Amino acid sequence: MRAVTRSLATTLLCLAAIALAGCAKPKPAEQAPAPTPPPAPVEFKVLGLELGSQIGPDKRVLTSSTTFGAKDTIYVSIATEGASASAALSVRWTYGDGQLVNEMSETIAPTGPAATEFHISKTGGWPVGKYKVEVAANGAAAGMKEFEVK
Repeated sequence: MRAVTRSLATTLLCLAAIALAGCAKPKPAEQAPAPTPPPAPVEFKVLGLELGSQIGPDKRVLTSSTTFGAKDTIYVSIATEGASASAALSVRWTYGDGQLVNEMSETIAPTGPAATEFHISKTGGWPVGKYKVEVAANGAAAGMKEFEVK
């Protein structure tokens, strides 16, 4: 009888071990780390503006200047960042005590860092004096530069 009891005890121990092994939680498979989410889109804004008498193919001023000759074409390059389905940039060029020289605007759809240029020129040349260009983005003031024609 001892042999039967011993055999029964051994069988029960084996069954208990199998049952416990079946109840154990399986180890999760090694998973690759979750991909990092893309960065949040940057809101459109004007970073700055530069004046010069020459512009490159990237619409950026080649040599920054605030002094121009009477026969120069005067460029303003507006550096922006961010994305927007539609952003309005406008410039207002004035002379002396605020006499309007020209106003221009352009609607852009940037998807990241960009440059937009505006320029003025005058047949016969610019009057000597102080000028100013004011930039607005979506109707809000975004920068201003003073310059001089000598």
